[in-house]
Amino acid sequence: MKLTDSLSCYVCDSKEDEHCPETWTRKDTLPVECGGPSGVQDPRFCIKTIAVFGGAVATKRFCSSRHMDNQCLEIRYPQDEKLYYSCTYTCSRDGCNFGERSTSTISLMMILITLAFSLYLTV
Repeated sequence: MKLTDSLSCYVCDSKEDEHCPETWTRKDTLPVECGGPSGVQDPRFCIKTIAVFGGAVATKRFCSSRHMDNQCLEIRYPQDEKLYYSCTYTCSRDGCNFGERSTSTISLMMILITLAFSLYLTV
């Protein structure tokens, strides 16, 4: 039983932690409490972002006070010719940002990765 009402989410960044993969399989890490003096003010959502940069996948999980939707986007930066892809998943249950997704979201992400890979090969 939790002693507080604060939301708990998984928090990690694959650029800094090799144990923060896109698909969460770890059993040794628990979600962290989002609120408190050093946490997010009014945490209500757990977020998972996946970005494809030059064929490499980066994943980040964190707490948020804002709903960031469930969407995948193509991003083009003015200073770069390459196209980047980013997907964001928002949920509101304790520990829900570990990686659970619907079949349609998995299919969309696979299409984005395939597109990124094919564009990477043509550059």
